[in-house]
Amino acid sequence: MKIITIEEEAWKQLNSRLYAIADYLKRLGDTNYNDMWLNSQKVYQYLHIGEKTLWRMCTKGKIAYSKIYGQCFYTIGAIKDILNANVVQNNDEYLRELMENGKSFIEKDRKLKSGKL
Repeated sequence: MKIITIEEEAWKQLNSRLYAIADYLKRLGDTNYNDMWLNSQKVYQYLHIGEKTLWRMCTKGKIAYSKIYGQCFYTIGAIKDILNANVVQNNDEYLRELMENGKSFIEKDRKLKSGKL
């Protein structure tokens, strides 16, 4: 095993660059989920609201959605927007929990579609 020594200032610069890269990758990972689509059933389970409540929110324009072959789909970004606008009761801990649940919904769907479950 070889030991490599560097100056303290060089180490600090390297360390700060590594943290910057890690932060960038973390933000990049989070933004990818904002564009992921969920169907109505997953959204009302995700938000802990009823199906009719979700439909009312759609018809009043409180949540953005797309309708494909008669089924409504929502982006995680749109869900975050209504949570941030306090349309649905939330707090920071609840928002983190919802994001984790959304990620697990998406990962589960990917596994089911690819047959890896």
